[in-house]
Amino acid sequence: MDRFPLSLVVGAAAGALVAIPMIAQKATFRHCFAAFCVYLFAAVITFYSDLPYLPWWADGMGVALMIAIPAATSRPVPTLLNAVLVGFLISVAERYLA
Repeated sequence: MDRFPLSLVVGAAAGALVAIPMIAQKATFRHCFAAFCVYLFAAVITFYSDLPYLPWWADGMGVALMIAIPAATSRPVPTLLNAVLVGFLISVAERYLA
C-alpha cells in the first residue's frame, strides 16, 4: 500500500478510536467529527514529516499534541493525554506498517 492511502487508513482508525467513546458519551456530532478530523490529519502529517531531535516514537506524539492544543479548552488534561497516547499509536503504525 502506498504511503498516502496508508496514512488515511491509520488516521481513520485513530479518529474512530477517539470518536467512538465520544458517541457513547452522547457528544454532539460536531465534537465527534472534529475529533475524528484532528487525528485523521495528524496521521497524514506524521506520515509525511520528520520532526528534528525527536526519536521515531515521539513524532506522532508531537504532531498530535500540537494539533490538539487549540482544542483543549474545557478539559485540557484528558484531551492532551489522549493526544499523546493516540500520537504514539500513529507513530508505531507508521514505523511498522510503512
